[in-house]
Amino acid sequence: MAEVGAEAGRRLAAGGGLSGLWSRVGAEAAFWRGALYDALRFRRHAWLHRVHSPESRAARILADAHFLEYGMALRAARPGFGLARAARLAGDLRGGGTNGPAGQIGLATLRGWAAFNRDTALPPGITPALALTGGEGIAAGVVEVDGPRPVTDFLAFAQSRHSVRQFAPGPVPEAAIRRAVAAAQAAPSSCNRQTCTAHVWTDRALIDRVRRHQAGNRTFGHELGGIAVITSDLRHWEHAGERYQPWIDGGLFAMSLCHGLHAEGLGTCFLNWSVTPAIDRALRAELGLGDSQLVIVLLGFGLMPDSASVCASPRLPEGAALRLNPPLAG
Repeated sequence: MAEVGAEAGRRLAAGGGLSGLWSRVGAEAAFWRGALYDALRFRRHAWLHRVHSPESRAARILADAHFLEYGMALRAARPGFGLARAARLAGDLRGGGTNGPAGQIGLATLRGWAAFNRDTALPPGITPALALTGGEGIAAGVVEVDGPRPVTDFLAFAQSRHSVRQFAPGPVPEAAIRRAVAAAQAAPSSCNRQTCTAHVWTDRALIDRVRRHQAGNRTFGHELGGIAVITSDLRHWEHAGERYQPWIDGGLFAMSLCHGLHAEGLGTCFLNWSVTPAIDRALRAELGLGDSQLVIVLLGFGLMPDSASVCASPRLPEGAALRLNPPLAG
């Protein structure tokens, strides 16, 4: 296993002189090594020119289906939009894309789009796709929702969560984990591709094998009742403009999972994954994750004790995070 050193960003840089120079050279080399590692992996798995895996095809099906439902959901929705996207979606479905949940969603969406365009001449290939079996009972396309509804005080809920590093002994209920992951699945994702997965362990021995790759939990990780590794599948991404989207979608998914666990009464603590390529490879090898799986962050959790000491972590005033109607340049 690659040795886990100090967490990235925690070690103070050396001072002046020769040692300081070598420290700066090493830091620069580590930056470019990490950037190249990420860029090559994205390029290797993203469908930049064509889909080359079932996972990429499923992602394209979801993205094209989302484009069609997006057009139907507009206030001034007009028939005849999205013909090229619909044709590509139909081609993917006819090519065997219905063999999975994404294909079923895509087929149900295509049917809704075709009904919306009932008076429009459709491109060849769409009608045969509509004859495929599956997709029944899926609420795809456009659905109606009510206006503003009363909700609980989310601000108070969000501010009540702290990073917990003291946990009570005992097993974490599986039902609580499943509900929290369901909440994470409701997080927004680019073109509804839903690329993220929570890999969760609650067995003590397995938790310890996973957490040993992350330096920041050494003083409290033995108390965790569970650990999650959040990943995004690089095969679901398409072009260079999406090169950072896995982290964005992964962050949304991870925070929603964290809030879901908090809503279940569990304590949580994010475990930083700012690591070297060697440590990243070691964790993925330990977990059996393929090269296409991008590790976003780790999340430790467990039962809350009756009381626990947590970092106060004062937040900056609201004005530090908000610029309301700032003047535009030019």
